[in-house]
This record gives sequence, C-alpha cells and structure tokens, in this order.
Amino acid sequence: MAAVILTGLLLAGLGFSETAPKDDTTAQDLWTLRKKLSRVKREMDLLIKDMVSGASMASDAVLKGSAGDVSVDILQDEKFVIVKADLPGMEKDKINITLESGRFLKISGSREILKSQTAPGVVKQERFSGSFEKTVELPCEVENFGIGAIYKDGVLEITIPKKAAAKENRVKISVK
Repeated sequence: MAAVILTGLLLAGLGFSETAPKDDTTAQDLWTLRKKLSRVKREMDLLIKDMVSGASMASDAVLKGSAGDVSVDILQDEKFVIVKADLPGMEKDKINITLESGRFLKISGSREILKSQTAPGVVKQERFSGSFEKTVELPCEVENFGIGAIYKDGVLEITIPKKAAAKENRVKISVK
C-alpha cells in the first residue's frame, strides 16, 4: 500500500509532458523514471483489483485453504452462545467442529467441486473447492458438554451452554 501511495505522489509531483525532453539529461532521467513508475502503478492497480475481486488465478491460490469464504455470526443470551456459519454446498459429514480451551471454537472441513478447465460451456469458475478452517473466540467460557450443532440450508448453527460463572446474574438494587 505504501508503494502505491509513494508511486502516486511521485507521479503527481513529476508534472512532465508525455514526450521526453530533448536537451536536459536530468529532465530526461526524471521523465524515464516517471514512465517506469507509471508502469509499476498500473501493474499494482491490476494486482490489487485481482486480489479484491478474487477473479484471478493468483488470488485463488492466495485464498485456497483459508477461511475467506466462511462468514460467522456469534450471538448470546443468558444461557447459551450461538454460532452461525455460512457453509454453502457442504456435506454435513465433511464438517468438523472442535471446542478448544473452553473459549475457542474451530470449524473446519472440505468441499470438492469438480473443476474442469476444458468442459464445454464453462466460462468462469469461482466457487471454493478444498479445505478450510476458521477459529473464533467466544465471548465467554462455555461448557464442554451439551453442545448441539445443526446444518440446514447451508447454515451451520452451533449452540453451546455457558459456564455457570459466565451466566448473567441480575440483582435488583434499590436506590436510597
């Protein structure tokens, strides 16, 4: 990011025309530098665009094996912590859930999508295929028993009972 900002500042500060100066060697050197920096900026812009959109093979390789596609919501009430994770297209027997140290929930699994570059009619394939892993920190300590998980319509919902000490105790305090 710093390189992009620096490149932009240098380009803005070197207000030369598009044609190289003929007499002054310093001006020619600056013009050449500006031209090279412009090319670097264009390439950086394309790289960042590809990384953000996830449309290139390079960004697919970066995201492989990551939890980039797993969105998680964490909710809680007086008795339970509820974690909802979007896992579209998964088979429930390929989902693994682990509670670690009474505070960290790890969701992992794998999804296989046949990718055939030569299949007729295939224009673009962006769906995630491979393994993923996501670990989230829970808002309080939880029990390691009584945990339930339901996978329906591409959403995994995990209900975890809070530890007794973590449950909210409300006491009415009178003001005098």
